Amino acid sequence: MKALLDQYPFTQAANFTPAGRTTATLIVIHTMEAPEKPGTARGVADWFGGKRGAAPKASAHFCVGPDEVIQCVRLDDVAWHAPGANRSGIGIEHTGFAAQTVEQWNDEGSNATLQRSARLCAELMRETNIAPGRLTPDQIKANMSGICGHIDVTHAFPDEGHGHTDPGPNFPWDRYLALVAEELGKLAAG
Repeated sequence: MKALLDQYPFTQAANFTPAGRTTATLIVIHTMEAPEKPGTARGVADWFGGKRGAAPKASAHFCVGPDEVIQCVRLDDVAWHAPGANRSGIGIEHTGFAAQTVEQWNDEGSNATLQRSARLCAELMRETNIAPGRLTPDQIKANMSGICGHIDVTHAFPDEGHGHTDPGPNFPWDRYLALVAEELGKLAAG
């Protein structure tokens, strides 16, 4: 994949698999289980990089917060974010919690995070030809192209996953996918 998204700051995650991959079929949406406030995306990126103690045995391609997007793993490498879909997926971590209510997903911090993520997601889709729309676990297993949550990967590959439920039952999928479609339209218009 091309060196897309060089406009985003880069903090290398400690744990990933160098792969030289040229395609991806999934964008996997995660929650950081951290507050939606300025600096959280950078803090989680630093944690992935081992700058805040021992690095976790996990990583994502991007960390998105209300104030910034940080890239942690190059697109041609494999992040450790969703067992069963790591090789085909691009992981995007979002500030917030899987247990958030509908109202909490509609506050100022969430709205800013979702808008930034939608722009990033549209850029990734344009670059990689990942299809718009949310996938079911069966579609993920069938190697179809699209967007999914970590929970969908867990359901698709229960023997490989670790019981993750993010981005949670109240994640605003319809609103998020509408924002992504809007951003894709803006990119197409130039």
